[in-house]
Amino acid sequence: MPSSSPATPAGLPGDIARRRAKLGLLVLAIALPLSWWLFSRLEPIWDRIMPLEGLPFMGAATLLGAALAIAPLAAGIGFLLAVWFGVDSVYLPRRAAHGPLLDRLIVALAMVVWFSPTLFAIAAAGRGLYEGRIHFVRPPRDYLLATDPIAFWQGVGFWLIMAGLFGFLAWRYWRPRLFPGSAAQD
Repeated sequence: MPSSSPATPAGLPGDIARRRAKLGLLVLAIALPLSWWLFSRLEPIWDRIMPLEGLPFMGAATLLGAALAIAPLAAGIGFLLAVWFGVDSVYLPRRAAHGPLLDRLIVALAMVVWFSPTLFAIAAAGRGLYEGRIHFVRPPRDYLLATDPIAFWQGVGFWLIMAGLFGFLAWRYWRPRLFPGSAAQD
């Protein structure tokens, strides 16, 4: 017997992307406070796990370790998916218009996220030029302009090359969205 209600369409690609972005934001909204709570309450939680022995200890410690690993990862993935699908929802056809202000906010936030590695690399090179030293964390090294100028300039060059690479990758993502006519020429 056929249903009396009309079949609902699956939705346009922009609407689907907006729903996925909202789901990513929901994951972020749940996982970020959970991560903060777990890490801020780690000592009292561990104090309750330590007296356990055998299988209960192993299970509780494993669950705590998994929660400490998964919650921040889920928050980061939720954020990236929200940004990715949020941008897609702006540029794909959709049924419901959410307003140009929300779309501009999504695009502005996404551009900051996409270009932040470039900005960080430029800032690291600029800081090195200002301070006269380049610091690398692993292996821990400081290259001073006064004592080791060749290594110093190689470090500055490294950060500028990385800034160029990150900027190029971000630009390749954004160019077809911001300038659809020029991207079609490639």
